[in-house]
Amino acid sequence: MPQENLRSRHGYAIPCRWDWQGEQQVVIVCHGFGSSKDSPMAQMVAAALPPLGMGVVRFDFPAHGDSPVWQEGLRVPFCIDDLETVEQAIWAQAPQTKIRYFASSFGAYITLLRLARDPRPDARAFLRAAAVTMPDLVDSWLDDRARADLDRQGYFVPDYDYVREMRVTRDFLQDLAQGNVFAQWRQDLAQLAMVHGTLDAVVPVAGPRRFAQTFGAALTELPQGEHPLMGEGEAQQVLDLAKAFFQTP
Repeated sequence: MPQENLRSRHGYAIPCRWDWQGEQQVVIVCHGFGSSKDSPMAQMVAAALPPLGMGVVRFDFPAHGDSPVWQEGLRVPFCIDDLETVEQAIWAQAPQTKIRYFASSFGAYITLLRLARDPRPDARAFLRAAAVTMPDLVDSWLDDRARADLDRQGYFVPDYDYVREMRVTRDFLQDLAQGNVFAQWRQDLAQLAMVHGTLDAVVPVAGPRRFAQTFGAALTELPQGEHPLMGEGEAQQVLDLAKAFFQTP
């Protein structure tokens, strides 16, 4: 699917891929931190849902994938705004379309904050390896080297093998400190389904378990699953769970 750009309200381009032919239901794919709209799972979703009568729209968060901005764009409010811009572009073409979300890790965190800001009780979000403890996760990266880099150059680079270099600034850290999903979420804001690996070392399952128990979300745990949930048979399990969730009347 060719890439198209939307205009962010902050002045940069939002790279998107539209696998949508006007279906009544469209799923927005929100990728994880350091990933992109072209991740293996995002591509699997884009292939799996259209045959079921659902469109798929994928986009890159700022400072990810093909985004033209770097650390200056990596702000939690900017990510939420960009997700809203994608929603508005869909509704501009078909106002009655039902928008759903397939959101992974950091993308799940942003999706929850977005829906908390503008609740839609009929919204459905499928959360894969949801980083509901994102502020604590990033805080754990702040070792002596990271703090020295923040002082010296204004950002640090987490020690992960991301698609492109991720630069974490003080502004982003402050955004996270204000974005506690446990404090902002309510059970009536949207319908949620979650899937998480019990061996996830990036986002330990205890956080998502607590979130699911607190807010009544359905959580499926894959017993050998690590953070990507791409082990043998796991990707298909994730897709099957998402399909069932989106197809439920």
